Amino acid sequence: MEKNQEDVKGWATQEAKAQLREYFDSHALLHLPRFPRPRVSILLVLYNRAELTFSCLRSLQPHLERVKAEIVLVDNASSDETPRLLDSIRGATIVRNPRNRGYAEGVNRAAEAAIGEYLLFLNNDTRLLDDSLNAAMNYLSTHDDVGAVGGRIVLLDGTLQEAGCTVWREGDAFQYGRGDNPASPEYLFQRDVDYCSGAFLMTRRELFEKMGRLDPAFVVGYFEDIDYCIRLWRAGWRVVYLPEVMILHYENGSSDNPSFIPPSYRRNHLYFTRKHADWLAFQCPSTTPRLWARGSHDDRFRILYLTRAESDLRASRDVAMVRCLRELNCFVTVYPIVETSALRVDRTLPWPADVEVFTGNGLNTLPRLLSQRRNYYDLLIANDASIARFAKRLAIARRRSKIEFEIEPTTELSVD
Repeated sequence: MEKNQEDVKGWATQEAKAQLREYFDSHALLHLPRFPRPRVSILLVLYNRAELTFSCLRSLQPHLERVKAEIVLVDNASSDETPRLLDSIRGATIVRNPRNRGYAEGVNRAAEAAIGEYLLFLNNDTRLLDDSLNAAMNYLSTHDDVGAVGGRIVLLDGTLQEAGCTVWREGDAFQYGRGDNPASPEYLFQRDVDYCSGAFLMTRRELFEKMGRLDPAFVVGYFEDIDYCIRLWRAGWRVVYLPEVMILHYENGSSDNPSFIPPSYRRNHLYFTRKHADWLAFQCPSTTPRLWARGSHDDRFRILYLTRAESDLRASRDVAMVRCLRELNCFVTVYPIVETSALRVDRTLPWPADVEVFTGNGLNTLPRLLSQRRNYYDLLIANDASIARFAKRLAIARRRSKIEFEIEPTTELSVD
């Protein structure tokens, strides 16, 4: 997988360099819209890799008008063609540092120059996908208790880099879903998380200033985005993962010399663990099953809802039932049992955004799910008596033949 990722990176680099060369040869200018009162300020800190910056800006262009977004670029003394690229840009706010002041100070400088209501920290080795800007801004504007939001980060080979992140008790970060399919159901629902990567992290400008900005003690890179999110949690704000937000990420595109990564990581890790020792003491250890650790301190009652939705009426009743469970502060996984003539249950139905919804399975796949998630659910609800009987037979088979799954802690209940 790593070799494949490097191969894709090599191809992407060549392609991006060719596009930048074509742009320079055309003597064109890159025009970005400018608004007197932008709603979002997109902050990019640059250090070389002009070709990736150009690709990033081109991906942003079609989305700026809709959300009234400005772009603020801080160049940390790049030595490649970045200065030439910046000279050809119109409409952006550009700050040029005489030396490399690191990522945190670069972001802080960009925030000083920004005038938008919201700040988006965005890596210059990313490409914006779908309607991510608008989705992130709308969520923040309608949820007063949320301090920051992020989303799905997809690597160049099409696999996930992360779908929200967890911080272990030891102070290390866990990228949930890394290497998996970004379209898998477990990554398509909203949830509170310890942090979202600074590759795409949106927050309020006023809140960012109130929190003291990014901590410049995290020199070069690593942990400044984690530290900011943890400070938000400690101050009573939520950090939320939004699956509708999605970017493509080159990853480590700004790192000129990877040999310097381990020392800076170790130094910043030590500072981070000392700074937040009391908070980390209540975190899960790194031995915790990944499924349990995907939500930030989510201790809600967990329900697995099995449904055979054979009609639009049945499906609408399922949605109503799940909404009731959600209003009781339960976490719900919807697992539709789909036969050949059954209605497919998927995200086109108005499920609550923080409900996990699988997209159609047969009874023969249920044992595998229960095996993978043994002891995870507190209650199993089935809307069909035959499904409930099947679950009971699984429990009997489990006791007799020691099949590798566990449903003893759950309760089967028909709610037709």
